[in-house]
Amino acid sequence: MIFGEGVLGIALLFLWIFCIFDVISSEPELVRNLPKLVWLLIVIIVPDVGSIAWLVLGRPRGAALSPGATWSRPSRPQRTPPGPVGPEDSPHFLKSIDEQRRLKAWEDDLRRREEELKRKDDGDS
Repeated sequence: MIFGEGVLGIALLFLWIFCIFDVISSEPELVRNLPKLVWLLIVIIVPDVGSIAWLVLGRPRGAALSPGATWSRPSRPQRTPPGPVGPEDSPHFLKSIDEQRRLKAWEDDLRRREEELKRKDDGDS
């Protein structure tokens, strides 16, 4: 019997500590029903009842198991923005065209310089 009460006491202590950290790390705009400071006082002053009340009535909706996390379950499926319709709308396509133009200009410049060097060598000989 004593062992069971000790385990229950430790579980309630961990619940109380979790709820204190959860209240502190929650965003004030997402806390429900009461201001964040009031929830913190309730959880600290009335540990068992305050902790359960926080979990049921005050914790932000969709909160994860880690304190303060509210991103685990989105309320609605997120829509992804539509992708490019055609190749001209794709930034990768436009970037590849730009790279091709720069490469072509570089090759033309290299070819021109090689011809100038060849003419210079032929003129000197």
